[in-house]
Amino acid sequence: MPERVERESDKKQPSETAGDTSEFNFGPPEYLVYRILWELRENTGGETGRTKFHKLCILADRKLNEEYGRVIGLPQYWYKYGKTLAETEIDSAVIFNPPSNYRRGYSYYPAEQVSESDFDHLDEDLKDDIFQVAIETVEEHGEKDYKELEKYQYENFPPHRFVTAYGEFRWYLSSISVDRDQTTIEHFIDPSQKSTIDEMLDEMLISFDENEFEEIYDLYLDWDDTIRLLNDEGSSARELLDFTETFIEAIAKTVLRFKDQSNISEDRLKKWEGEKEKVLSDLENKIQRRRSSALSGRSLCGELRGVSDAYNETISNELDDL
Repeated sequence: MPERVERESDKKQPSETAGDTSEFNFGPPEYLVYRILWELRENTGGETGRTKFHKLCILADRKLNEEYGRVIGLPQYWYKYGKTLAETEIDSAVIFNPPSNYRRGYSYYPAEQVSESDFDHLDEDLKDDIFQVAIETVEEHGEKDYKELEKYQYENFPPHRFVTAYGEFRWYLSSISVDRDQTTIEHFIDPSQKSTIDEMLDEMLISFDENEFEEIYDLYLDWDDTIRLLNDEGSSARELLDFTETFIEAIAKTVLRFKDQSNISEDRLKKWEGEKEKVLSDLENKIQRRRSSALSGRSLCGELRGVSDAYNETISNELDDL
């Protein structure tokens, strides 16, 4: 474990705080969020996006639990690309998130109106542990971009073997969806890549537990059959990736965020439950449309090949008559 850093409080002097009470009622989760944002601002510079900030909070919470024996009730759940902070479940006053200057979305900083003194009511030993964990987490992972953090979560803390399989499949498709110079989208997949895709789909199918994913199992089989058809018919890696993302989002919304979550409010869980039927219906429709389109393309290609063969035969007969 790294050498422990002493926490310096930025509390006001006693003469300044007489009779003064914080307007906030922050808990340990808010202190963890505040310290992660503070360390990022002070040590990495520049903007921090939402996904990176969320994943660093999750890693810090895991370290706090596993190495310090602290359980602080940080709200979190598994979504499409890994465990994420349930930001709406914490007090937003601890965060300053203006629109980003360099990317879509928002940048995250510790709120200027919040200071260490706003956490004086928390246990000092607990705050010392959170303070130290925030330092260690940002030192270890602060320079990683959000994609590297996603991959780190997939490789080290997957909630299910299938998640590892679809993560590897997604990264492979991403890697072949642009050309070697990383400048343009590739429109063709060579035979060896097609074979690799089939093998990775086999691994996903083997790891997809019917009992574990009962609600979406039949739709998964339809999706699997359709993406294999798309691969056979020569769809681009970008098209296959987009179709994969469609399924990943659906399984995240209907299964994964329920199975791997903690400290999520009952109201939010009920809201998610109410969204399930529409998510599954939308997925079914998207699979059917994509499959119909692929089969139509196959039929058209067959007709064109028939016309071409007939034309070639006619020309051959005419040449024989000369």
